[in-house]
Amino acid sequence: MKRSTLLIAVLSLCTGQIHAEDVSLLLFGASLHHGCTTCNLNQDNPGAGLEWAFAGDQDHGRWFARAGAYRDSFRKEANFVTVGWRREWEVFGPVFAGIGLQAGYLHGSGHNGPAALPTVSLGSKSFALEVGYLPRVNVGSHHPKTSVTTLNLRWTF
Repeated sequence: MKRSTLLIAVLSLCTGQIHAEDVSLLLFGASLHHGCTTCNLNQDNPGAGLEWAFAGDQDHGRWFARAGAYRDSFRKEANFVTVGWRREWEVFGPVFAGIGLQAGYLHGSGHNGPAALPTVSLGSKSFALEVGYLPRVNVGSHHPKTSVTTLNLRWTF
């Protein structure tokens, strides 16, 4: 957990000159594994992180940086640092739907190196459910290729 605390502290220090609406708390909770019934992978993945939206606008999309940690599918701690882009559209009233892509470094979840995650989101300007999807990835040397759906919440201050 020391590594994740350090990652979140570094991101927090970088955000000294930002507005409250540029910072979000990320809460991780679950992943669904498809294509492997004998893998015994952990589907409960609690964790947290921070997001800093540093450029862009509602009309053209927002650029963001993220750092966080969670309990991965192998029941170990995983940490990540990413940069990404997200565009959201008003569906009706205060409800928005969006798409995004983030890429960066992942340490854990059977992988230590560059990683990317496309997402879709649904919610309001201050609270959204994000769903990520990785099609048929290798989840370790002793597991076959498995697709993974991730679920997390984003709360913008």
